Amino acid sequence: MSDGGDGAGRDRRQLERLTFFSDAVFAIAMTLLVVEVKLPHLDHPDGTALAQALANLIPNYIGFLVSFLVLGRFWLVHHEVMGLLRAADRRLTTVNLLLLLGVAFMPFPTAVISEYVQLRVGIGFYTGWLIVLGILNRQLILRIVAAPELLDAGLTAADMRPFLRRSWTAIAIGACAFAGGMVTWVAALVVLTVGSPIITMVIGRYAARPVAAAG
Repeated sequence: MSDGGDGAGRDRRQLERLTFFSDAVFAIAMTLLVVEVKLPHLDHPDGTALAQALANLIPNYIGFLVSFLVLGRFWLVHHEVMGLLRAADRRLTTVNLLLLLGVAFMPFPTAVISEYVQLRVGIGFYTGWLIVLGILNRQLILRIVAAPELLDAGLTAADMRPFLRRSWTAIAIGACAFAGGMVTWVAALVVLTVGSPIITMVIGRYAARPVAAAG
């Protein structure tokens, strides 16, 4: 009895360390996004010049906002999923580390799209990385589905199905934005800003459907 209790406590502490570390990586990455919104430097400062310089930073504002919301969405899911666990095995820790790698790298694609939003390569690089993040997030959830013994008592792999369905959201947004960006950069920004919540809502409604009804 004592060994079992000690083992459960150790598993819980290890899971808490993993969660705290993950939260720290998310927080740092989300904070670094604002670095790309640089203060304008004017040779001859006046109101008109400053207004124009601030207007020129609109792509940077959009890049920061979109990426912050993207990472925020990933963090919310990560936070919720980790709250369902009682332990973490080595494979889950490895998959989680790969997801954090993608999160930590996110400020760079954000800098690329902020600076080169009108170029297909810039759009493709950013949306491609968004797809990679979505795939890594999905792998994390798939690992939990494959190891239901990591879940808290009373929970089964079936309880992860809504998360598994919702994990298509970032992939769908990235794919749609990539396709639109290959036509025009404006289409990509429309998908990332206006289309993103619509795609999230549609997939969210599908994810909430009962398993039997969804087939």
